[in-house]
Amino acid sequence: MPSGRRLFLIAPTLVLVGASDPPPMVREVPPDGRVTVTIDGQAIPARIGPGLPAFLYLPRARADALFGQDATIGRSGFSLFSATPASSARIGPIRIAGRVRRVMLGVGDALPETAWVKWFETDVYPGDEALGGPHVVPEPIVRFTLRASQPDDVEAALPLASRDNWWLSSVELPIGGHDVTFAFAPQFPRTVASAAAGAAIGRAQGAQFDGAVQPVLISHGVSRPARPVRLARPLVLGPLRIAELLVRTHDYGSATDIDPSEADGLEADRRDVVVKGKRTKSRPSYVVYIGADMLNGCSSITYDKPGHVVTLRCRATG
Repeated sequence: MPSGRRLFLIAPTLVLVGASDPPPMVREVPPDGRVTVTIDGQAIPARIGPGLPAFLYLPRARADALFGQDATIGRSGFSLFSATPASSARIGPIRIAGRVRRVMLGVGDALPETAWVKWFETDVYPGDEALGGPHVVPEPIVRFTLRASQPDDVEAALPLASRDNWWLSSVELPIGGHDVTFAFAPQFPRTVASAAAGAAIGRAQGAQFDGAVQPVLISHGVSRPARPVRLARPLVLGPLRIAELLVRTHDYGSATDIDPSEADGLEADRRDVVVKGKRTKSRPSYVVYIGADMLNGCSSITYDKPGHVVTLRCRATG
């Protein structure tokens, strides 16, 4: 790990390591995240990123080329594995149908292992690359380099949540009476919170709306209504100080708690924004995607999966 000042650390655990024990394997991921993966022996391009899913997501065209008729969305198939992950995706009230398959997956030079892959009616993001997060990579420690390290960078370690927490590599912290999930997602230009998460953060930090509703592209071509929110007291997440963010006004709950006087306007926001896909009822869930607006001062994000720690190395703010 590069040298630098330590902002804070979670309590360390003493581990006795024999002199002959090899150091843990680390996968160093460059800024573009590009890697070649093999699926059942066939090589395809992929991109690994900190805020991408716990399973490898394939572009639909790639799935068609790899699996032929078996790639058809909605086609039933027999599996020897009972713990099959959900095949569809949900963005607020919008459901996107998909398909899941067990394959032999190799990432870079690593030996192939059995893993699930997914694809959908509409791709997560445009492009011909498969997409996956730290849990797709077999090495126990995965370090994402975002920029060159600087002498004044500081480090902070946060608890890494279970991989099934939103099926992302995330941090879960108690805020405003709820456990809020934070995923470091530089693919988002701005930090975006679900309505329930925005309301919880607003109760804890004090908040007010600071702009008009705007459509925010989330994934699968789906846009959702969001409004800028300014916090009276910045939310501190390691070296990050979040003073403003976008809050999705009616996804996984409602943002009316931020300012009850604007409830009628928020209801109009929900009617006016056009979405695609099938609507299903959305339950309150508490998730925040920390976007490039907050991560552009960070040089690296390291996920220690067996140690359950994610370490941010960033320029200190505030």
